[in-house]
Amino acid sequence: MLRNYLLIALRTFKRQKGFTLLNVFGLAIGLASVTLIYLFIIDEEGFDRFHPDSDNLYILGSHQKSNGQEYTTAYAAGAWLNALKSRFPDVTGGTQVVSLGYPASFWDKKSDKILLSENAFWVNSDFKEVFLFPLLHGNPETAFEKPNGIVLSRTIARQFFGDQNPVGKTLEISHIYATENRYVPLTVTGVLEDYPANSHIQPDYLISTGMLRPMMTANNQNWLENWGNGAGYFLTYLHLKPTADVGKLTKSLNQVVQANLKKDPMQTIEPVIMPLKDVHFNEALRSSYNNSRIGDVKYLYIFACTALLVIIIASINYMNLATARAVRRAKEIGLRKVLGSNRLQLIWQFLGESLFTTFIALLIAFMLTLFLLPVFNLISGKQFTLAHLVQGRLIGMTLGTTLLVGLLAGSYPALYLSGLLPVSILKNARFTSPSSDWLRKGLVVLQYTITMLLIISTWVMMKQMNYIHQSTLSKSGDQLLSIRWSGMASMDKYRSLKQRILEDSEIEVVTMANHLPNQDYFGSLDHDVTFPQLGNQSYRWAGMNGDFDLPQAFSLELLAGRRFRNDTPADSSAYLLNESALKALGLPLDKVLGMRLTIKRPYEQANQKKEGTVIGIVRDFPFRSIHHTISPLAISARPDPEDRIVYIKLPAGKFQEKIAEVEAKWKQVLPGVGFGHWFMSEEFGRMYEGENRMAGLFKAFSLLSILIACMGLFGLSSYLAERRKKEIGIRKVMGASLTQILGLLFTPFLTLLAVACLLAIPLGWYMMHRWLQDFTYRVSLDVFIFLLSIFLVMFLTMVVVSYETIRAAFVNPIKSLRSE
Repeated sequence: MLRNYLLIALRTFKRQKGFTLLNVFGLAIGLASVTLIYLFIIDEEGFDRFHPDSDNLYILGSHQKSNGQEYTTAYAAGAWLNALKSRFPDVTGGTQVVSLGYPASFWDKKSDKILLSENAFWVNSDFKEVFLFPLLHGNPETAFEKPNGIVLSRTIARQFFGDQNPVGKTLEISHIYATENRYVPLTVTGVLEDYPANSHIQPDYLISTGMLRPMMTANNQNWLENWGNGAGYFLTYLHLKPTADVGKLTKSLNQVVQANLKKDPMQTIEPVIMPLKDVHFNEALRSSYNNSRIGDVKYLYIFACTALLVIIIASINYMNLATARAVRRAKEIGLRKVLGSNRLQLIWQFLGESLFTTFIALLIAFMLTLFLLPVFNLISGKQFTLAHLVQGRLIGMTLGTTLLVGLLAGSYPALYLSGLLPVSILKNARFTSPSSDWLRKGLVVLQYTITMLLIISTWVMMKQMNYIHQSTLSKSGDQLLSIRWSGMASMDKYRSLKQRILEDSEIEVVTMANHLPNQDYFGSLDHDVTFPQLGNQSYRWAGMNGDFDLPQAFSLELLAGRRFRNDTPADSSAYLLNESALKALGLPLDKVLGMRLTIKRPYEQANQKKEGTVIGIVRDFPFRSIHHTISPLAISARPDPEDRIVYIKLPAGKFQEKIAEVEAKWKQVLPGVGFGHWFMSEEFGRMYEGENRMAGLFKAFSLLSILIACMGLFGLSSYLAERRKKEIGIRKVMGASLTQILGLLFTPFLTLLAVACLLAIPLGWYMMHRWLQDFTYRVSLDVFIFLLSIFLVMFLTMVVVSYETIRAAFVNPIKSLRSE
């Protein structure tokens, strides 16, 4: 029986090659799309799950309230881990990791190679008891015994030492805090296999905390004895028993912490314990980790819905194409029933054909996935390989989807075709029912609606991302080369370097400023600002520091007053305010210009405040993420003592050439100092990584869904042309023109499109309105986007439907009306 069904299926495929190809490729594109989306979702959900017993690993963080602000951080006071280990048996292990914020310089003197990295962590020997620790070289038991031991990742070891075993070799480190910018020798004790990309920490270097003991015990303090109101905060990780009650454990630890913590009415701090596997989607920790380490779970739901929509479109295609060609198989079904086949046998036959088609499509989908994988990696920011495609979970999800699609897509044709009456079929009677017509039309409306939703969503997202990149800083970001200065070099070398670089007449400007755009995990720009003329009222504003050329480098638009002048040394105490600051003061321009102000960080003492004069007002510009409101800002021509980046505006078209020249001058002025550089546009890319990724993926899958939908439209137009063949012949005999016939066949599609518009437009507006609420500054949902979406779908419909309708219109009426 199965052999017979297979032979019939193969003969049918051979007899209806065009129909079969449309079915197979439509399903293949849909399955390839959902496979890639599944791959992305599995990777995002799999963050930090590669560690042994990852379900029982937790982060010990803290929830703090200070000066009216409330926030959660992944950092815990130094004394908390020992308190947990010594008092609570549910804690079976734990480790503390030191991350000092600024990048460290690593220097191999033999090759004179210097690499900078922010992924340097100081760890204890118990690191390997919590985290996966697969050493390619070295002894894991003794890797951190020596205070000057360092373990390199596989990638870093290869960059420094090639393919040779580097254990026992020397590498020197320089760090603003750990070594006070002096190079200190370290001995390589191991090489660690690179962590997967879906890890919230990417350790390039793991260094023994022994080298930090002088810093951790300086000024009569001990970081490990800090209960919360002193120096010493660590990234702290716990390994708990599977039966541990995390809520009860947190409450008990808080009691211990409060008993040892000095009471401060202005500040409260409490421990929190969070699952490690959830850190990737923990928005509260965005200020603790790099943006690329913290995702947004709503995007996973959106991509999952996208996968569902794409596969629904592909399934609708199969149903429409199968029923559209039912006319050609009607007599086969009638004869089978007359010869004794029952309905169940026919159902299994059609379901078998559907499953056979979908599994052929799956093979093609796998090849399409391999072909599209490099493009998908580029759009999604991932590094997927063939190995990721053969993981068990993905294979199971893809096979399950294929089976489900085969059954669902083939169910309606199977039930519909198997229910045809032999008498009606063999008499050439009309055998389509109103219910089948309504279902088919409903499916096309659904297909139209989904396609329009994807198009609308894509255009709105692209418009919003273009708007973001048109901000004052972003527009010049492609030309602004950023070079890390903080923690790398002393200020007495800056002027000399700037003069050397400006010897090149093609370089417009060199300046120094804060690390911009300011991402959440960089730390706060908050300052307390007061104006003596206005009394003692203190304003909490952002503060930006740079040198005299900062406004020119960032193309800041001056609204009133003047910019900083290089020939006026007194301007080192001058300030520019933005529009928001002017509005916050509520004073006219002429009153604000010339006013004196004092400014200091919230944690600084009163005697550390700086004084200055307001000399100008600049137009508002987003110096933080566009998710934040542009707040009042005071810009100083005095570089920040810690947060320093050198910005160089390079001439367009000569980036690589000029970077090489700048690096050569850097080495002359700053020998032994690493040259870490990037373009400001890259920082914007990191800031909006999630949004850019989402917009790119939506764009790609919208194009694929449009392609699949076009196949479906072709199927329905084929069905209508087949069904109305005699009617067209009669109309032609009666004198109907080609335009009239085309209008006759186009009308059903335009009607269905109109119904879809009534559904898609309000739904699309609601979805995009909700998405845009995440942005403080956003584009408007203007009518043009929706009209353009309707026009695009209408145009595609006309193009796709035209083939079958024109072909039907040109058929000789004699052939149409000839008795079969």
